[in-house]
Amino acid sequence: MENWRSHLKEAERPTKSFMFSEDELKALNKSVARITSMAKKILGAEGAIPYLTPRDLEAAELEPQRMVAEDNDAEVTDLRQRYHGPGGELEKSGPRAVKDLEKPISRMSARDFEASGYVMKVPEEVLEDFRTMVEETKHMGDLYEQARDWYHDIRGLLDQETKSDRDSALLGMLIATYSPRAKFALNLSEASFMFKAVQMDAKENPNLLKKYLETFPGSEKRTPGESRGFTNASKVPNFTLNLVAPELSGSRDKETGEMKYDDMFMWNSTIDTWMIDAFYPLLKRSSTSKEWEGIKGKLMSNVISYRYMAQLVAQEAKGLNLLPHELQAIVWVSMQIRQTGDSSLGVTTEFATNQIKEAIENIKLINRRLGQVHGEFEDKTWLQEFFDEIDTNGFESAEKYLLGIKDEKGKVTASGVRSITSKGKKGSAFKYYEPPEDDIEIKPTVKKKKKPIAPGAPVPKAPKSYANPEYSELNTHYVMNNIIQMPTGKFNNLYDSITLYLDPEFSTQKAVDHILGRFDPEATSTKGYFR
Repeated sequence: MENWRSHLKEAERPTKSFMFSEDELKALNKSVARITSMAKKILGAEGAIPYLTPRDLEAAELEPQRMVAEDNDAEVTDLRQRYHGPGGELEKSGPRAVKDLEKPISRMSARDFEASGYVMKVPEEVLEDFRTMVEETKHMGDLYEQARDWYHDIRGLLDQETKSDRDSALLGMLIATYSPRAKFALNLSEASFMFKAVQMDAKENPNLLKKYLETFPGSEKRTPGESRGFTNASKVPNFTLNLVAPELSGSRDKETGEMKYDDMFMWNSTIDTWMIDAFYPLLKRSSTSKEWEGIKGKLMSNVISYRYMAQLVAQEAKGLNLLPHELQAIVWVSMQIRQTGDSSLGVTTEFATNQIKEAIENIKLINRRLGQVHGEFEDKTWLQEFFDEIDTNGFESAEKYLLGIKDEKGKVTASGVRSITSKGKKGSAFKYYEPPEDDIEIKPTVKKKKKPIAPGAPVPKAPKSYANPEYSELNTHYVMNNIIQMPTGKFNNLYDSITLYLDPEFSTQKAVDHILGRFDPEATSTKGYFR
């Protein structure tokens, strides 16, 4: 009591202030989420996890500061040893072929996969971060609903813009077919053009279309009509099922919000490179950029690793009252936002369609100057605009929406979808491992001797089989050879999609049955998983 005056003086002093960088604020929110989750689990409490945004804090003018945590060489060296060193996690549990498992791959839980020793265990902190991502999106306007409903919105688009279930199922399969290595707006656009071409050819010239399919690479080794797509890797088949049948793993009651799960299909979520970035951030930090690209490719194509990550998504989704693909979509959007640092750059359906609309407006503006406007875009959806332009003026006119318009000197005067999607922030906000200069192997430069050019006319390259002019009257031939950016590697999935569609009885259910039939649910080896 004698010191009460000093305590009073202490209380009168200004409150101590703290400054948080963006990364430190994220770390703080993770800690709050972890503590709250544990308290809820132990105490049985309910309620939202508290989440602080920059708006909750008083803004301060800060000098740029170097990120100490990112540059902690000792920490990165330890991570390097943990994953890449002799006997490290990549050597012990990295993606590889497996056989003679005790139970079928399709029946293994996340814990089963971890106990098998064939997967690199995902740290609990990563799963906690998934929960944080969900809370983050809830504080960004309507981003949570947009991300959660990503697949449901696409299926709604398919139904709205096509005239039958048969057509909507084909468009969904084509979106999945053209998804690898394509920004989503371009993916949607290319799939839409191919859909329109196939739809027209199937009606006007189905026999020639069937013959054209047999010119696709690899057809010479197979029987005509034999299934060959949606196999060998899980990403595209799973993505297709998410697009055409987003309620395969369960549904949400529209009035009560109550979830009904179908445990048989809880593995069905799309694990792509963004998701692998989210699952293994420490492995990424300990790898060089080149190493990480190779590791991601192996993780995504490996049956065991893929199913393990999909089961983790399903496990977390149930705890968050979400379907597996809904949580996956939220993580997918959140990872893009974290990379760019801009919440407006999360690739929701609205973001992608706005890019397509921008391209249409660009072309409309040029056409308006040339007096070539056919109706107003505002009265139509972007897909209706594509299809109406094709119906009215043909694919050669409509392709400008994708490819843009150039002047006589080759300068772009109106950007199409392809150039719009290629703009924006490049690279990664996350650092990769940079080996010390002493460890970098410098290979001597060896000049290759140029082969002498034989006299005479140059030997022309053999034409690509799918470019055979014999089929040039097909719309599918035109789209394949003039509009699709990277057709190579997608022929098998396209072959199956068109072959299935040529059956007048084709439907969403038949698409689902076809894809589910591409793997063996009783397989106990990676080799026997895909049929």
